[in-house]
Amino acid sequence: MTSRCPPHRLALSRRAALAGSAALVAVGPRAAVAGSATGPVDKPRSFAATHGSVPFDTRHLIPGASLDLARINPAAAGARVVALTIDDGPDANDRRILDLLKQHEARATFFCIGRKIAGAGVPIAKAIAESGNEVGSHSHTHPMMSDLSATEQERNLSRANAALAAIGVRPRWFRPPFGDFDDTTTGLATAQGMQTVLWTIDSQDWKNTPAATIAARVTDRLAPGAVVLMHSTKAETVKALPTILEAGHRKGFRFVTLTDWWAAMTAARSA
Repeated sequence: MTSRCPPHRLALSRRAALAGSAALVAVGPRAAVAGSATGPVDKPRSFAATHGSVPFDTRHLIPGASLDLARINPAAAGARVVALTIDDGPDANDRRILDLLKQHEARATFFCIGRKIAGAGVPIAKAIAESGNEVGSHSHTHPMMSDLSATEQERNLSRANAALAAIGVRPRWFRPPFGDFDDTTTGLATAQGMQTVLWTIDSQDWKNTPAATIAARVTDRLAPGAVVLMHSTKAETVKALPTILEAGHRKGFRFVTLTDWWAAMTAARSA
């Protein structure tokens, strides 16, 4: 995503575009919803929050991780994997996504919002966890994390992990909502046993983009070690997914969970 807008305006624009999903889960005066004054609008934002996606670089993609992505050999056979990530569940669309992944022999990491693991969301979250795919944390209320105090960030992460623990999941991965985080966020995630991870390909399905456009945007950008961002709350995402999986397989890519992606990247390191 490129723009001549100042970074803080890009972040606010992304927040406004995603307000529909945020409004469903946001609670409290500091929660991230469009139009709320949750913090200084001119504050620096993370690369993903201002650019929409990040380069294949440890500092931006997996901040604080020990794995040096600069050492990955993209020509290695094992490097031809793509980590498919599905945000904002549990959602009714997740069951259809699970079926599509199974049909295409693909796997993904689903980043669930803690507050949504309640009521009808519980059996959906359990189905994901028991499917052979992976479940990560997407916070409890889907806020702009860097607008929260350290205490509020810790509580948000802890509440999400408690909700995940109730369905038998101890998440290894944390996906910050809107791609927004700071050093406090990554430190707290690490303290709770999670690696923070962003994405290299933004499907832009959150813009209510048509399925054909979503599919083309993703498939045109597939590369060894790519991490794809999608959202199960969007019907067009479900429509686009078969095309993405089929095109990726034709190009020789395997769609894997982030844990399997990490193992593949580790094995593909150059001497």
